[in-house]
Amino acid sequence: MTSTDVLDVRAKALREKRRRRIASIIYIALGITLFFVAWVLLSLEASPWHYDIPPPFGAVGPFQDILQGVWGLFQGEGAIAHFWRNLGTSQDMKIKFVHACPDLHPANVNNPFRQIISSLMGWKYNADNLLPGQPSPVPIGQLPDYCYGYGIHLLVTIIRILIGAALGTIAGLAIGLSSLVFPKVAQVFTPVASFFGTAPIFIAAPFFVIWFGVEVPIMTTIGLVTFYTTLLMYFFSRRAAENIPVGIVESALTLGGTPRSIFRWVYLPGTVPEIAGGFRIALAGAWGLGVLVEVLGIQVGGGHLIDIWRFLIGQLQAPSALVALITFYGVLAVVVDGILLVLIRYLTRWSEAGRRLGL
Repeated sequence: MTSTDVLDVRAKALREKRRRRIASIIYIALGITLFFVAWVLLSLEASPWHYDIPPPFGAVGPFQDILQGVWGLFQGEGAIAHFWRNLGTSQDMKIKFVHACPDLHPANVNNPFRQIISSLMGWKYNADNLLPGQPSPVPIGQLPDYCYGYGIHLLVTIIRILIGAALGTIAGLAIGLSSLVFPKVAQVFTPVASFFGTAPIFIAAPFFVIWFGVEVPIMTTIGLVTFYTTLLMYFFSRRAAENIPVGIVESALTLGGTPRSIFRWVYLPGTVPEIAGGFRIALAGAWGLGVLVEVLGIQVGGGHLIDIWRFLIGQLQAPSALVALITFYGVLAVVVDGILLVLIRYLTRWSEAGRRLGL
């Protein structure tokens, strides 16, 4: 092959790579457009779901002049406008005394970071656990505005799920990869993982709430997400190791490789692409699982907001709130998955399997 042929092959590969990127952007834009078109059609007055599905954009809030004055399609507040209006502070939540600030100590009530940590750990400072000599808690009606907004609830949920997914990934990979070096680990853990893996993980959510209670989110939301991610990452790491060709392992043994060196130079590089793809799947399920646990009774979080509005479904703004919150988590999962996709492709750019699993 001449140098000209090599340059032609390289140019053709670059053109193909550019074509795939353009196609991906077009597919994403087309998917977003079709999503909003379907949403608009389902929210029209002629739709049988008109009362249950609010429009994405209404006659109140952004684009109100266009949608009401020109098209005349929608009336009232759309789901996106409702979400934006209640993100920083929510008068609706303030009227209902629904807040996300468990630490009512006068010195901590204006510290958002302290409130987030208290929500994650289940710490509370209120009149119920007040000790003699301690200052009186701040009345709920005098809390800062951010305590009533959707933003702090959603941020707490995101942190819980990411912590649970990270802990579960570390535990699952540690057990799964160590079982390659120590077979007895696999003999002990595989039957347990197979037993729990056959049952739908959503069935375990009520049991975690019953066992650990709604007052300890670190054991309910974070614990369940960690448990779920550990099982998946264990199976993905084991399967990734089993998919490594036997000839490669035998060649390493022939060259004098020890179990530790084979683990370091054969199993780790060979399993990274497939493990990365498995983490995408585990995190995708963790979003729904974490929100489900909060709906069952956790007092702070996006799932708690969904539960509040579900209870108030008869009110005019309830459908907009429910659809907006559910849509937010859907969009969040897609965005995070897209970021993971870019990172996986970059970190495993040396591997054809990594590029294939990143699709």
